Amino acid sequence: MLLLRKKDTELRRNLLECAGKIECTEGVGAINIRRLAAEANIAVGTVYNYFESKQEVLLALTEAYWQHTLEEMRVQVTAERFSEQIAQIITFLRTKMNDCAQVLMHSLHDDAATGRVRMEAMKLAMKQALVDRLIQDETIRKDVWNEHFTKDQFANFVLQNLVFLMQQTSENEDVFLQIIEQILYE
Repeated sequence: MLLLRKKDTELRRNLLECAGKIECTEGVGAINIRRLAAEANIAVGTVYNYFESKQEVLLALTEAYWQHTLEEMRVQVTAERFSEQIAQIITFLRTKMNDCAQVLMHSLHDDAATGRVRMEAMKLAMKQALVDRLIQDETIRKDVWNEHFTKDQFANFVLQNLVFLMQQTSENEDVFLQIIEQILYE
């Protein structure tokens, strides 16, 4: 039974890799269940065992992309101070927002409700990662946090601003980074 689950996980991952390649080379419009089956050398019905529709493939592809991005970010963002980590995160996320990722996220409009639920799960994971980073930064002033201004609330504020900054075409994060510096350290 365990071997069968591993095989299922590998096939699902393979299907998502195939979908990702199609999306990056030919666009979202080229993804469909038949094409995915052909690329993976499996029967069309087998694809339906993993994904009910193209939209579900796109949702799973987006979710996998963000899970991988968050894991990679954990490894690559190494600064000690939270404010410096946020600067690294901004740079890192900007490199990750390539054309394929942007097109993929914009393609989720057909199933906006499900897409929002899955993206909220990714935002919660990101927010928790920010809280963890705040906890680990021993250089933050000791009097910053209280019952009305918590690490969780601040992480949410930072996340909202990160999302906003990623939607901007210009790199205007200097004020945001200065606000973080002044709140946490000065």
